[in-house]
Amino acid sequence: MNKEIKKKIEDWNFIQNLAFDVLKTLSDEQLGFTVGKNMGTLGEQFRHMARVRFQYAEAIETKKVDTVIEKIDPAVAKSKIKLVELWEKANQKLLNVLERSNPEELEDTTINWSNWGVGEMNIHGHLNVLMGHETLHNGEIIVYLRTMGFTFPKSWEAWGL
Repeated sequence: MNKEIKKKIEDWNFIQNLAFDVLKTLSDEQLGFTVGKNMGTLGEQFRHMARVRFQYAEAIETKKVDTVIEKIDPAVAKSKIKLVELWEKANQKLLNVLERSNPEELEDTTINWSNWGVGEMNIHGHLNVLMGHETLHNGEIIVYLRTMGFTFPKSWEAWGL
């Protein structure tokens, strides 16, 4: 990995750790909480984030965003232990893909995003959108936690929470 990609991973780690810190403090019962129609449960938010992370990693390998190869049982969303394992597995998958990649080839990588209605994206855009996706979900997690009256982990102090 070159310096720029390493910095993106460092930035992504900060973003994904916010949600992970929340996940580690929740009970299985709290994972079933929802804030409204079509919002899914809090556990489903975490499952979705991990699933999409697999999708981004697989897209780097295949050079195309597509349906996730890594299948995830929906019941995982009800278990903190299983979600933590899934989260760590998704993170490791992304890091392994990047670490195994030739740095020069990675810089020249173009990923076909037509599955999501976008033409192509280079590796930097791809990782930026991953961070944007996770930031969006962190915002949704804020709504869940505020509605629950939940105290945010210390890591969220960076956001004034």
